[in-house]
Amino acid sequence: MAKNFCNRKAQRGFTMIEVLIAVLILAIGLLGVAGVQLVSMQQTANSTLRSEATMYAQSLADRVRSNGGLNLTATEIADLKKQVKAGLGPGADVAISLKSGGDIAEVQITWVERDPFAASGGTSSQTLTLDARL
Repeated sequence: MAKNFCNRKAQRGFTMIEVLIAVLILAIGLLGVAGVQLVSMQQTANSTLRSEATMYAQSLADRVRSNGGLNLTATEIADLKKQVKAGLGPGADVAISLKSGGDIAEVQITWVERDPFAASGGTSSQTLTLDARL
């Protein structure tokens, strides 16, 4: 009877240490997946901001075109800046200038987005410049 207790080949199943190691490996893998999901969500939000900035720039260029190639009034520019800040965040700014004797309107939109790889506190400033022929 003592022989049955010492026979290791008769054991079946997993030992507790094997189960703990498997759970540890699974937990590390799930943490990696969660990290990738977080970065993916941040980049999705950033791409949304870029799309909105592009739409604002095109809209501003169309407004300058419809104004006959003349600069917008200070009130119109203030209203546009207010709209852009509402859509892109408080760090957003708009600059509109006419180049080449008034034939080209340059619309420049700057905003701040979250960047997990930036050295400056996790945010970076982005600028979109659109040159539109009038």
